[in-house]
Amino acid sequence: MAEFWSLTPRETYAAIEAVSWRLEREHRRDAWLAWHIAALSRAKRLPALKKLLGSDKAKPLEGEELKRRRAEHQEIMQKIDVDKINEAKQRGS
Repeated sequence: MAEFWSLTPRETYAAIEAVSWRLEREHRRDAWLAWHIAALSRAKRLPALKKLLGSDKAKPLEGEELKRRRAEHQEIMQKIDVDKINEAKQRGS
């Protein structure tokens, strides 16, 4: 686990935001699950499992959206200090 006393204030804030985002996502997932369990328990006939699961294939990006996402990815990768991450992993091992 990362040593919290070695994090900068910005890194600490980012870690807290990440945890907050994860907890919110889990809460929404749990609410979605509870709603569907309740709805399905009242159904006279269950829908086909394939219909419930939906398509597992992601739509390929194209055009402007693809260009925007690639540019965003490049920007993020330029901001990441890979050496710092590897250093932190070495200390944690």
